Amino acid sequence: MTTHEETTAAGAVDEAEATQRALKAQLFHDARQEPGKPCPCGESDGMHGEECDCEEGAVLVHTMRIADGENVTEWQDTFRCSYGCIEYTATLSLPDTPWGVKETVGGPHGPHTQVRVFPGIIHGQEHHGIVQPSPC
Repeated sequence: MTTHEETTAAGAVDEAEATQRALKAQLFHDARQEPGKPCPCGESDGMHGEECDCEEGAVLVHTMRIADGENVTEWQDTFRCSYGCIEYTATLSLPDTPWGVKETVGGPHGPHTQVRVFPGIIHGQEHHGIVQPSPC
């Protein structure tokens, strides 16, 4: 028989592990991606190492990953030209690496869903650790 305390403790372990995965996905040890070498983020498709038209030898370098929107598995990656001429962003889904959890909370107008961002995660719309959904 599982008690409420045991369930809560197991959930805390899962959230701690998820937070560690999200922090690892977000932070790069070395943001300089070299052509032909794997990106520090662990990905290799998309714009990683793609040539830029501005200068011979210019490539797109993966410089940042932040949490994005209200879907807790979507991240926004930023790629910058190695010569500084342009910057691109792309949305990436990492189903096994959520950056937060959706929670139902009570409020003056009844229960509603909000997203709680894990500690240490950078979110484009972050407001005190909670991303509020847009009113419908």
